[in-house]
Amino acid sequence: MRAQKLAVALAITAALLGTLHIALTPLAYAAWTVEALWFLGAGLAIVMAAVANIVGRPFADRPRRIMVATINLTMATVFASAWLVLPAPQVLVGGVLFLSLAVCAVAPQGSKAATS
Repeated sequence: MRAQKLAVALAITAALLGTLHIALTPLAYAAWTVEALWFLGAGLAIVMAAVANIVGRPFADRPRRIMVATINLTMATVFASAWLVLPAPQVLVGGVLFLSLAVCAVAPQGSKAATS
């Protein structure tokens, strides 16, 4: 049960991080350039990964948990790759956030009787 609550809190945090990323796009880029669209798309990807964690959480069957864990590990890998070109605190936070969500996704779930 603790892992589920932690996962929801982390997913909400990730969604807020992605939303902030999207909101900062017009402030970081004066015009709609390719770089601005990539920046916006990265924020959207963060939000979509967070939504997958929130939506996938009530369905604790094994295939969905593996899918959510794969999404989270992919996002953590992207953040780790971004660290190589942009070693900034927000990149580290994003990587740790999605790595933590991956651990929560594969953490043992409570029994169905206990959650019903």
